[in-house]
Amino acid sequence: MGKSFLSASALQKIGSSGAKPAENKRGAFTLVELIAVIAILAVLLAAVTPKASELIRGARRSAAEAEAHITAQAVQRYLDRAREEGELNARTLHRLMGAQLDDPEGMLADYVSGGLPGARILSADVNLRTGQLEELQYENENTVVKLVIEEDGTVRTDAVTDKPPAESFGKGREGE
Repeated sequence: MGKSFLSASALQKIGSSGAKPAENKRGAFTLVELIAVIAILAVLLAAVTPKASELIRGARRSAAEAEAHITAQAVQRYLDRAREEGELNARTLHRLMGAQLDDPEGMLADYVSGGLPGARILSADVNLRTGQLEELQYENENTVVKLVIEEDGTVRTDAVTDKPPAESFGKGREGE
């Protein structure tokens, strides 16, 4: 007989002798796996970051534009009151330039509540004869907004401009 057969008890002895198949009980990741995950995350972050910063900038611009429109309405109410009281003159207009909108004691405090910190009126063009606000430039920490007010009172946004970051603006001046 050329064939040999193993009995079930013989197979059981071979199995218990320590010759077990390798078990996959890993408790940690290999360095290659960690590097691969980090590389994938870096690629995803690089793809998402520009879009997120663009969305943030757009939201800031929209907020500045909305606040500029509110400011224009407040300035017009202020001008209407000054005209009714006979106080509408160049001196009154000069006081509007640079008016801080977050100042609770400021000249526009009765017409606009709060405002973004540092928000102010850069300039206002007013027809002294009619008391009509014709143009307003509003500025906050990030944005400058220029509004044009038509004769019928329609407010149109003429320009919205992002300001350079304060750090880079200051550094450029020091080297001169």
